[in-house]
Amino acid sequence: MALPLLPGNSFNRNVGKEKFHKSQHWGFCNNVMMLVSDEKPGIGGEPLLGQKIKPKCSIYPKGDGSDVPSWVAFDKQVLSFDAYLEEEVPDKSQTNYRIRYYKIYFYPEDDTIQVNEPEVKNSGLLQGTSIRRHRITLPPPDEDQFYTVYHFNVGTEVVFYGRTFKIYDCDAFTRNFLRKIGVKVNPPVQCPEDPYMKIRREVRN
Repeated sequence: MALPLLPGNSFNRNVGKEKFHKSQHWGFCNNVMMLVSDEKPGIGGEPLLGQKIKPKCSIYPKGDGSDVPSWVAFDKQVLSFDAYLEEEVPDKSQTNYRIRYYKIYFYPEDDTIQVNEPEVKNSGLLQGTSIRRHRITLPPPDEDQFYTVYHFNVGTEVVFYGRTFKIYDCDAFTRNFLRKIGVKVNPPVQCPEDPYMKIRREVRN
Protein backbone atom coordinates (compact mmCIF):
# COMPACT_ATOMS: atom_id res chain seq x y z
CA MET A 1 0.00 0.00 0.00
CA ALA A 2 1.47 3.38 -1.05
CA LEU A 3 2.07 6.00 1.60
CA PRO A 4 -0.12 9.10 1.29
CA LEU A 5 1.72 12.24 0.20
CA LEU A 6 1.26 14.03 3.51
CA PRO A 7 3.79 16.12 5.44
CA GLY A 8 6.22 13.82 7.14
CA ASN A 9 5.37 10.89 4.90
CA SER A 10 7.59 11.82 1.93
CA PHE A 11 10.31 9.38 0.99
CA ASN A 12 13.25 9.12 -1.37
CA ARG A 13 12.07 7.54 -4.62
CA ASN A 14 15.68 6.63 -5.52
CA VAL A 15 16.03 4.23 -2.56
CA GLY A 16 16.96 0.83 -3.85
CA LYS A 17 18.73 2.14 -6.95
CA GLU A 18 22.32 1.07 -7.37
CA LYS A 19 23.28 2.78 -10.64
CA PHE A 20 22.81 6.46 -11.35
CA HIS A 21 25.01 6.90 -14.46
CA LYS A 22 23.75 8.53 -17.65
CA SER A 23 22.95 6.25 -20.53
CA GLN A 24 25.61 5.95 -23.21
CA HIS A 25 25.78 4.34 -26.60
CA TRP A 26 28.19 3.52 -29.37
CA GLY A 27 28.60 5.67 -32.44
CA PHE A 28 31.05 6.45 -35.20
CA CYS A 29 33.57 9.27 -35.68
CA ASN A 30 35.68 9.20 -38.84
CA ASN A 31 34.40 5.67 -39.45
CA VAL A 32 35.80 4.49 -36.12
CA MET A 33 33.42 3.05 -33.51
CA MET A 34 33.67 4.83 -30.17
CA LEU A 35 31.60 5.53 -27.08
CA VAL A 36 29.54 8.68 -27.59
CA SER A 37 26.98 10.65 -25.62
CA ASP A 38 25.75 14.21 -25.29
CA GLU A 39 28.06 15.22 -22.46
CA LYS A 40 29.34 18.80 -22.39
CA PRO A 41 33.05 19.56 -22.85
CA GLY A 42 35.26 19.49 -19.81
CA ILE A 43 37.54 22.21 -18.45
CA GLY A 44 39.44 24.06 -21.16
CA GLY A 45 37.20 22.66 -23.89
CA GLU A 46 38.67 19.18 -23.66
CA PRO A 47 36.22 16.39 -24.53
CA LEU A 48 34.95 14.25 -21.69
CA LEU A 49 34.95 10.49 -21.84
CA GLY A 50 32.06 9.44 -24.05
CA GLN A 51 31.64 12.86 -25.68
CA LYS A 52 30.60 12.99 -29.32
CA ILE A 53 33.69 14.37 -31.04
CA LYS A 54 33.63 16.45 -34.20
CA PRO A 55 35.88 15.18 -36.99
CA LYS A 56 39.15 17.12 -37.17
CA CYS A 57 39.72 16.93 -40.89
CA SER A 58 37.81 18.43 -43.80
CA ILE A 59 38.02 15.62 -46.37
CA TYR A 60 37.56 11.89 -46.32
CA PRO A 61 38.37 9.11 -48.76
CA LYS A 62 35.52 8.67 -51.22
CA GLY A 63 34.95 6.58 -54.30
CA ASP A 64 37.82 4.17 -53.68
CA GLY A 65 35.85 1.62 -51.67
CA SER A 66 37.84 2.47 -48.56
CA ASP A 67 36.25 2.66 -45.12
CA VAL A 68 39.42 3.55 -43.24
CA PRO A 69 39.60 6.82 -41.29
CA SER A 70 40.97 9.86 -43.11
CA TRP A 71 44.07 10.00 -40.89
CA VAL A 72 44.92 6.51 -42.14
CA ALA A 73 43.91 7.03 -45.79
CA PHE A 74 45.89 10.28 -46.04
CA ASP A 75 48.80 9.22 -43.86
CA LYS A 76 52.14 10.64 -45.09
CA GLN A 77 50.39 12.60 -47.86
CA VAL A 78 51.41 16.25 -47.96
CA LEU A 79 50.21 19.06 -50.21
CA SER A 80 52.94 21.53 -51.10
CA PHE A 81 52.29 25.13 -52.15
CA ASP A 82 54.82 27.76 -53.25
CA ALA A 83 54.09 31.16 -51.77
CA TYR A 84 55.68 34.52 -51.06
CA LEU A 85 55.01 37.57 -48.95
CA GLU A 86 56.03 41.20 -49.13
CA GLU A 87 57.80 42.41 -46.01
CA GLU A 88 58.64 45.99 -45.18
CA VAL A 89 62.23 46.69 -44.16
CA PRO A 90 63.34 49.15 -41.48
CA ASP A 91 66.32 50.34 -43.55
CA LYS A 92 64.83 51.90 -46.66
CA SER A 93 68.14 53.16 -48.08
CA GLN A 94 68.17 50.44 -50.75
CA THR A 95 64.58 49.20 -51.02
CA ASN A 96 61.22 49.67 -49.30
CA TYR A 97 60.35 46.00 -49.09
CA ARG A 98 61.62 42.50 -49.56
CA ILE A 99 60.12 39.41 -51.13
CA ARG A 100 60.39 36.26 -49.01
CA TYR A 101 59.66 32.82 -50.45
CA TYR A 102 57.95 30.01 -48.54
CA LYS A 103 56.77 26.43 -48.79
CA ILE A 104 53.31 25.87 -47.28
CA TYR A 105 52.68 22.23 -46.36
CA PHE A 106 49.11 21.09 -45.77
CA TYR A 107 48.44 17.66 -44.19
CA PRO A 108 45.01 16.28 -45.27
CA GLU A 109 44.99 13.70 -42.49
CA ASP A 110 44.28 16.33 -39.82
CA ASP A 111 44.17 19.76 -41.54
CA THR A 112 47.48 20.84 -39.99
CA ILE A 113 49.76 23.36 -41.68
CA GLN A 114 53.50 23.97 -41.62
CA VAL A 115 55.35 26.86 -43.24
CA ASN A 116 59.04 26.69 -44.13
CA GLU A 117 61.30 29.30 -45.68
CA PRO A 118 63.91 27.63 -47.93
CA GLU A 119 67.46 28.83 -47.44
CA VAL A 120 68.66 31.49 -49.87
CA LYS A 121 72.40 32.15 -49.73
CA ASN A 122 73.53 35.65 -48.76
CA SER A 123 69.94 36.79 -48.17
CA GLY A 124 70.76 38.16 -44.73
CA LEU A 125 67.53 36.67 -43.36
CA LEU A 126 66.87 34.13 -40.64
CA GLN A 127 65.31 31.20 -42.49
CA GLY A 128 64.02 27.71 -41.81
CA THR A 129 60.74 26.70 -40.14
CA SER A 130 58.53 29.77 -39.93
CA ILE A 131 55.36 28.13 -38.55
CA ARG A 132 55.44 24.74 -36.89
CA ARG A 133 52.87 22.15 -37.83
CA HIS A 134 49.46 22.69 -36.25
CA ARG A 135 45.91 23.72 -37.16
CA ILE A 136 45.55 27.42 -37.94
CA THR A 137 42.42 29.50 -37.49
CA LEU A 138 41.03 31.75 -40.18
CA PRO A 139 41.56 35.51 -39.82
CA PRO A 140 38.83 37.66 -38.22
CA PRO A 141 35.86 37.62 -38.32
CA ASP A 142 36.06 33.83 -38.86
CA GLU A 143 38.58 33.05 -36.16
CA ASP A 144 36.27 30.36 -34.77
CA GLN A 145 37.00 28.23 -37.85
CA PHE A 146 40.13 26.47 -39.10
CA TYR A 147 41.80 26.40 -42.49
CA THR A 148 40.86 23.39 -44.61
CA VAL A 149 42.16 22.11 -47.92
CA TYR A 150 39.44 24.05 -49.72
CA HIS A 151 41.01 27.37 -48.69
CA PHE A 152 44.11 26.68 -50.79
CA ASN A 153 44.56 27.25 -54.50
CA VAL A 154 47.11 28.77 -56.84
CA GLY A 155 46.62 32.52 -57.18
CA THR A 156 44.91 32.91 -53.79
CA GLU A 157 46.06 34.40 -50.49
CA VAL A 158 46.07 32.91 -47.01
CA VAL A 159 46.62 34.90 -43.81
CA PHE A 160 48.52 33.22 -40.98
CA TYR A 161 48.84 35.29 -37.80
CA GLY A 162 48.55 38.59 -39.61
CA ARG A 163 50.97 37.72 -42.42
CA THR A 164 49.58 37.44 -45.96
CA PHE A 165 51.04 34.60 -48.02
CA LYS A 166 50.36 34.72 -51.77
CA ILE A 167 50.30 31.26 -53.38
CA TYR A 168 51.80 31.27 -56.88
CA ASP A 169 52.26 27.55 -57.63
CA CYS A 170 52.03 23.97 -56.30
CA ASP A 171 53.60 20.63 -57.14
CA ALA A 172 52.09 17.97 -59.43
CA PHE A 173 50.85 15.77 -56.57
CA THR A 174 49.03 18.70 -54.98
CA ARG A 175 47.47 19.70 -58.28
CA ASN A 176 46.18 16.16 -58.89
CA PHE A 177 44.92 15.82 -55.31
CA LEU A 178 42.91 19.04 -55.53
CA ARG A 179 41.40 18.04 -58.85
CA LYS A 180 40.29 14.70 -57.43
CA ILE A 181 38.33 16.41 -54.65
CA GLY A 182 36.64 18.75 -57.14
CA VAL A 183 38.83 21.86 -56.89
CA LYS A 184 39.56 23.70 -60.13
CA VAL A 185 43.25 24.49 -59.81
CA ASN A 186 44.34 27.84 -61.21
CA PRO A 187 47.41 28.06 -63.49
CA PRO A 188 50.72 29.20 -61.95
CA VAL A 189 51.23 32.93 -61.56
CA GLN A 190 54.48 34.86 -61.86
CA CYS A 191 56.38 35.33 -58.63
CA PRO A 192 58.07 38.72 -58.16
CA GLU A 193 61.81 38.95 -57.62
CA ASP A 194 63.26 40.14 -54.34
CA PRO A 195 64.49 43.72 -55.05
CA TYR A 196 67.26 43.44 -52.45
CA MET A 197 68.75 40.33 -54.06
CA LYS A 198 68.43 41.98 -57.47
CA ILE A 199 70.44 44.96 -56.26
CA ARG A 200 73.12 42.70 -54.80
CA ARG A 201 73.39 40.79 -58.06
CA GLU A 202 73.73 43.99 -60.08
CA VAL A 203 76.43 45.31 -57.73
CA ARG A 204 78.48 42.12 -58.10
CA ASN A 205 78.28 42.40 -61.87
